[in-house]
Amino acid sequence: MKRFFTAVLLFVLLVFTSVFCLAEEVGSESFVFDDANLLSSSEESALSDKLREISHENGVQVVVATVNGTDGKSAESFISYFYDSKELGYGESRDGILLLVSMSNRQYRILSNGAAAEVITPEAIDDISDSIVSYLSEGDYSTAFLKFAKKCDSYYRFNIGEHLLIALIIGAVVGIIVALILKAQLKSVKKRYTAREYVREGSLNIRRAGDFFLYRTVNKTRKQQSSSSGSGRSSGGSRNVGGGSF
Repeated sequence: MKRFFTAVLLFVLLVFTSVFCLAEEVGSESFVFDDANLLSSSEESALSDKLREISHENGVQVVVATVNGTDGKSAESFISYFYDSKELGYGESRDGILLLVSMSNRQYRILSNGAAAEVITPEAIDDISDSIVSYLSEGDYSTAFLKFAKKCDSYYRFNIGEHLLIALIIGAVVGIIVALILKAQLKSVKKRYTAREYVREGSLNIRRAGDFFLYRTVNKTRKQQSSSSGSGRSSGGSRNVGGGSF
């Protein structure tokens, strides 16, 4: 039984470890590409530090890029080209998030790639866009980029919370199973339907016996109605792109 408890404890620890050990060792990489010179040197340094911190904590490369134009490409095509040409993203699936701002056509796009596409979904991109577009319109680029970074971090923290909840549920289920096993082992006496085994022979003399109806209990269960309606939306792969103008 001690070995069984040890195995259960190791399993729970592995689940929690897999949730928290998201960051991976990375080499030297860039987090800010300010080709359009929208940031001062101090703003770029502060933004780079923030993006590096978020990237390493969550195991996903979060990048901000500004360009003067898109070389005749659409904003959607250019951000994918930029992401691939710079070889952004961590790991084999190149997990990363990129915010790109183009000044010539005043367009911005947000791209999530690899495992990041499961966290920064199209709906999340819309939400992040709503939080930064007003700052971009006002020319407050530093605030817009920091808002983008913090929003990405908040989505990852929420995602970790979901994994923790799943881990707690798994731990609770394992605990219930262990408790049921221990309870089953404690049944050393067979079930008896009468008290005859507990009555001393000759000590009880019943002259009259009868059955009396006292009350009745009725349990009713509502029948569930079947439904065939439903809807959903797919992001269509491991890369999401969204954004607009400012």
